[in-house]
Amino acid sequence: GIAMQTRIDISDAVLQWVVRKTQFAALPPKAAAHLTKWVRGEKKPTFNQLEEVSKATGIPLGYFFLQQPPHEDVPLMEYRTVNSVSFSQPSRSLIATIHEMEMVQDWTREYMIAEEITPPACVGAFKSHDDAAVCAAKVREILGLSENWFEKHPNAAASYRFLRNAISNAGVLVMANGIVGDNTHKPLDIAEFRAFAMVDAYAPLIFINTNDSESGKLFSLIHEFAHVCVGESDFFNGRSSGAETVRPVEVLCNAVAAEILVPQNLFLAKWNECMQNYDKEIAIRVLSGFFRCGTTVIARRALDNRKISREVYRKIAKAAIEQYNKEKQRNKEKGSGGDFYRTKLSKMDKRFFAMLTNSVLEGRTQYTDAFRLTSTNRATYEKLVGAQKGGV
Repeated sequence: GIAMQTRIDISDAVLQWVVRKTQFAALPPKAAAHLTKWVRGEKKPTFNQLEEVSKATGIPLGYFFLQQPPHEDVPLMEYRTVNSVSFSQPSRSLIATIHEMEMVQDWTREYMIAEEITPPACVGAFKSHDDAAVCAAKVREILGLSENWFEKHPNAAASYRFLRNAISNAGVLVMANGIVGDNTHKPLDIAEFRAFAMVDAYAPLIFINTNDSESGKLFSLIHEFAHVCVGESDFFNGRSSGAETVRPVEVLCNAVAAEILVPQNLFLAKWNECMQNYDKEIAIRVLSGFFRCGTTVIARRALDNRKISREVYRKIAKAAIEQYNKEKQRNKEKGSGGDFYRTKLSKMDKRFFAMLTNSVLEGRTQYTDAFRLTSTNRATYEKLVGAQKGGV
């Protein structure tokens, strides 16, 4: 007779854990069907099916053979302020992203030490108990920004590109992605996190979730740069900033970001100007255009200056989220245009990529390591190097 394929026993506790960790909507249908059958107890998995589900979920194969779910240690999670219960456990996609960024950071640190590159001066440039205005002035000094720097840029997207470049030149790796590595089936959920910062003496790293709005990414970027300057890692979920129990360092980093985007004295002058012609809600829209940032940041400024009520602030913040979700839906229907290699390059810090290609050319970093660090393969890596040289 035909030898039956061996069926494997998985502990219930582990199965339940796998289900909790998995976004079923993002799974390939076959893997989702397998998992559903196992959970219902209708079938036991074969080894091949286990491999398939392990790959689809991003959960290491070894975990399926444990009796108890593993306790995953993700140090960055200490820095979370999460209101929503659904994110009490970090998602697989987030864990995978953090591990990828740790690889990039470790590689860069080792490269810089070997090359005797001076560590960036911005790490720990100020203390969490310093005055926000003093810290903001220091940020402007480090990044070479004038107080009205944003006036030189047409919109939030342009401001973001300009600042990202300035922060990279200051010695911070700025990485960005909206999916895990190159896997379009694994989007990064903006409700879970908008950005994070991993502080390191040599290779401080900021990661931006590109599923956020242009003005959201801009705020996250400065917020996280402020964290690097304080010298403390951060896990940023801006949606929960409505929470009243916020750590002092968060208050400082929010205040620094607000002051860089919307300087206090400029805000007051412009607000008073607007009040001669507009009602408060229209004034907020007008100022959002002037400062090239989101209406929520302006509304926050107005609230902190007691120009509007908390009610109005909540209304504007809610409208901004709805507006963003509408635009996201529209863009989804349009389909994502853009050149594959340009998109790929935009996910990586340009200094990091230059160091990496240099090291590969000198034969000190293996090609296979370069592919792993850039989520590429031989063909795409070579094209990426070419695109970078072409000044994409």
